[in-house]
Amino acid sequence: MLKKNVFSSCKLNNLLVVAFGIAMLAAAQSSSATPQTLTFSTTTSGISYTEAGMTITATSAELVRTNSTSWFLDCCDSGPETFSLATGGIFDLLSVYRGHVDSSDPVIWKGYLNTVEVVTASFSSGQGSVFNFSGFTGLNQVTMSVAGSYTDPNFDNLTYEARAVPEPASLALLGIGLAGLGFTRRRRRA
Repeated sequence: MLKKNVFSSCKLNNLLVVAFGIAMLAAAQSSSATPQTLTFSTTTSGISYTEAGMTITATSAELVRTNSTSWFLDCCDSGPETFSLATGGIFDLLSVYRGHVDSSDPVIWKGYLNTVEVVTASFSSGQGSVFNFSGFTGLNQVTMSVAGSYTDPNFDNLTYEARAVPEPASLALLGIGLAGLGFTRRRRRA
């Protein structure tokens, strides 16, 4: 009877150690990611634009343009323009400030994970307001395009949060801990 209780107690302790290790790894991941904001504080015109770890790439004939206060599409450029992390990886798109959007020109945002569209959102108004993205989480690419006859929207303060990648050392420690638990359990059975 005593042997069974000691074994149950050891088994519970092992589970607690594993749960604690997983919780610590999750806490380390979530605390290392902080929101980043693109303020478009430089004037540029090119095939791509990189700021705060995010790259915007033109996928149409028009170039990516910023004017030191906002990012904009020239008149009649419908996009799409593609957003991805400069270093690759997964991110959450949080919000964007809508400086100007014509009411007849819907702005369409699409989120992708490994080329599969997983979320979409659109708006056709909202001058001088913030649009908060809902469900734009765990993505590796976002596109923005405009449908309509007179497209010249501009945006500012695009905010995103990169998903933290576990450090190799943290994963190694967790793996060693799990291997040790397996070895201990196997040794007790023998």
